[in-house]
Amino acid sequence: MHPNPTPKGAPFYIASDSRTCTGLVLYFSKNRVYKEQPSLIAERATKNYNEGVMRFVAGCLLVALGSLVLPQSSQELRNRYGEPDLERFTARHGIGLTVQYGSDHLACQALIETPQSLIHQEEQAPLMPSEGVSEVLEEFVPVDTRGKQISTASFQSGCNIGALTEFENVSIMRATHECDPSSPNRDARTSITFKRDICPKLNAPFTVNRP
Repeated sequence: MHPNPTPKGAPFYIASDSRTCTGLVLYFSKNRVYKEQPSLIAERATKNYNEGVMRFVAGCLLVALGSLVLPQSSQELRNRYGEPDLERFTARHGIGLTVQYGSDHLACQALIETPQSLIHQEEQAPLMPSEGVSEVLEEFVPVDTRGKQISTASFQSGCNIGALTEFENVSIMRATHECDPSSPNRDARTSITFKRDICPKLNAPFTVNRP
């Protein structure tokens, strides 16, 4: 008999040792017989089990790490899909500006409204500072770029007032809430539509209802 280590993968059979009343495992390899006690067999089995568990845990960690998807940056999305046809800006505190572009990458439509999450509950948005809305409107479409004024129209429903002004180059519809004329925050929404041939045509005034 030869002491450990025993050859890996060698044929074996189980025998009994009458002197110690214990079982033996005999391995045969190249005309040599190897002997192992049960305690060594148990130790080897435990080691193999632990190694298997570690390999399993490591594999699960790799799968979990691979499944983590980090949010993509604006530049990454541009690299993948090209330039966006719609963007949203924070023009002032409490005033958002969303712009949709035409195929020529110039503004076609814009919306000035209270900033909200893209996916949000249907609830009444706060009114915007009217002075700030006038400033953003002048920055985005200055008076001297609007062309000659063609017509004006207005409607009222309760405290809600909508004023549509048609210019040669653009249409502007401004909706306000006038229940408290002294309040600095009276603007609900303003839509801007450019009249370039490449842009969609305005079918109807945009309205906003408030209680």
